[in-house]
Formats: sequence, C-alpha cells, structure tokens
Amino acid sequence: MATETTPPKSQTAASNPLFASLGNTDWVKLWSDAPAKIYADGWGKVLGLAADRLQDQATYLRQVSQCTDPAEALKLNAAFAQQSVSHLLEDGTKIFDGIRTSIAAGAPGK
Repeated sequence: MATETTPPKSQTAASNPLFASLGNTDWVKLWSDAPAKIYADGWGKVLGLAADRLQDQATYLRQVSQCTDPAEALKLNAAFAQQSVSHLLEDGTKIFDGIRTSIAAGAPGK
C-alpha cells in the first residue's frame, strides 16, 4: 500500500528550485513600477485638470444664468470660448511635460 508523503509546510512550490522565479517577484516590481508611476502621475494630472475645467464651466453657466441682456450673454460666451481654447493648449502642455518628466525620472540608471 502506497503512502502519500506531503512536503513540510516550509517547502512550497516557490521554494522549489524549479519554481524559484515564481516566488521571486522583484523582477516584476522593477518592470512594472516605472510604467505604473508614469500612468498614475499622468492620470492624476489629467483628472486634476478636468476638475479645473468643470469648475470653469460651472462658473460660466452661473454667470450666463444671471444675464438679463443677450449682448452680455454673447460677451460671456465669447470670453468662455477664448478661455477654453487657451486652457486646452496650456493643459496639453502641462500633461505632456508631466509625462516626459515621469519618464525621465523612471528611466534606468537614474
């Protein structure tokens, strides 16, 4: 009658030399930390800028809702359109500069 032998609790698949790479996740951390940081930094900046633009829209809508003169509403509309284009250009530059900085900081050897 065959008896099963179970390995001691201290011996797992990861401690087996054949599967040593499964237990050692340091290489995964090196490979994934920089892209994850770049991704998180980029999206953090994008979400912050989106919140700022939503606040601008809310302010614009409040001002338009309080207008009593069509000429004033058109003036506000033109100013908001100009501000929006300006912010679009500035925000794009901020996002790409932030990503470029994150990539440079995460480059090997730095």
